[in-house]
Amino acid sequence: MGGGATAVLLLDAIDRAGVRSPLQISVYEPRLVPGPGRPYGEDPDAALINRPADRMSIRHTEPLDFVDWLKAATRQGHVAAVDPEARFQPRWLFGAYLRARLGELLARLAARGVRVEFHRATVDDIIHQDGGFIVATSVTQARAYDAVVLCLGTPRPADPYRLRGLPGFLADPYPLPEHVGTDGPVTVLGTNLTAMDLTTALLRRGRNAPILLMSRRGLVPSVRGPVATAAPEAVEELTRVVRRTPPAGLWSATRRTLRRHLVLRQAELTEVALDLTPGERPADRLRRHLDRVDDPTCWRAGLLTLLDPVGELLWQRLPMVTRRHFLERVNPRVSQVLNPMPPSTAATLLQAVSDGRVEVIAGVTGVTPARDGFVVAAGGRTYRTRTLLNAVRATHYDDGEPPGRLLARLAGRGLARPHPCGGVHIDFDTNRIQGAPDGLYALGHPTAGDVYYANAGSLLGISARAEHIVRDMCPRNTHPPRPGRRRDIRGKPTATSSLGI
Repeated sequence: MGGGATAVLLLDAIDRAGVRSPLQISVYEPRLVPGPGRPYGEDPDAALINRPADRMSIRHTEPLDFVDWLKAATRQGHVAAVDPEARFQPRWLFGAYLRARLGELLARLAARGVRVEFHRATVDDIIHQDGGFIVATSVTQARAYDAVVLCLGTPRPADPYRLRGLPGFLADPYPLPEHVGTDGPVTVLGTNLTAMDLTTALLRRGRNAPILLMSRRGLVPSVRGPVATAAPEAVEELTRVVRRTPPAGLWSATRRTLRRHLVLRQAELTEVALDLTPGERPADRLRRHLDRVDDPTCWRAGLLTLLDPVGELLWQRLPMVTRRHFLERVNPRVSQVLNPMPPSTAATLLQAVSDGRVEVIAGVTGVTPARDGFVVAAGGRTYRTRTLLNAVRATHYDDGEPPGRLLARLAGRGLARPHPCGGVHIDFDTNRIQGAPDGLYALGHPTAGDVYYANAGSLLGISARAEHIVRDMCPRNTHPPRPGRRRDIRGKPTATSSLGI
């Protein structure tokens, strides 16, 4: 269910497992072009990917695959005006990589007799029947499958003030329409990475009127630092702490361990408090981060390298009450550190803030429609804007969107258990959806409650988890799911195993 980057990673895992015929795979994707999905489409205003190119790959065992493809494509003249050595690459270019690798995957699978077909449709419902699953859409005939994988992608921005559908409000402004931002006041609701993308896109259009970036805390993302490595003994100790500490004391023990190793790296702990506490002027924050972008003692780089190897396990072992507290109270601040922006993006933003083209405002308490746009209340003042671009972070799927409606229907039928931290409950070892019969899986953001969304959204992490699904469906790695467990929707016994993505 979904044909974006997550589906490409799953198809790659199926290909690497050597799965052969008889197997039929159906991919349901409403967009015209499968592969790039929402984040990596053909957008002339697309910003840079916030992750380094050497961490962007469809294959977690080959993290340089994107870099290698880019170098080869540049030599062959398939992409122009691109620096293949740049650490951060445009989003649209990664979309081109996904499309190219998808084409190669389909050719290899076809050579082994594995049939992959694409349906330009959104899945409305999934019904369990006769040991299999019937997939229903509004534009295609219902079909039955032995296994189904939910690859629903990331949720669209949240709409906390219920403004969807109002003139001037772009509920999901990515990609940014060409007519937006040419004149008049524009406000971006949010100060996260999406907000940075939208702001840089507006700046490239040569705006004269100021751009207001508004959020509750006014914290802009940190800046991606140097390539750092964690000491093996530090990773081993943190892993032991995560594995052996009882869940009730795990959060405190992890914080103590991280703090001690950051001190050993000569990190300045006063900077930790400065980064996580609202109040610093945005220009000062950006300038400070850019000044430390090559400093190996920077605590932000040290934290990421320590947490990356054990992040999934840590999140899975934390008690549910701790996870919810983290998401509600801690994550809005920590996520700005865990999801840093490229230095070039930060430099562009700093220049725009310094010369008055961009203003960052904290303390948003409400947004109300007005005659000619909207009124935003923030910091004891009100601000009028004609155009409001929504960049509010979302961890849950909105019931008004197709993924949210689908998950609600599955929950109502007992085929899924909604997770209080986002998505649905899954089995950590197999990615099976808990409460559902065998054969129903989730991959990527629908697993955020059990995997933590930062890891659920990491392509290398999704690639590794795709292997969990393939191993569970195809235990011997060379055969498709067991056929004949159900009858098709016409009542005839099945002879070919089928998978719906």
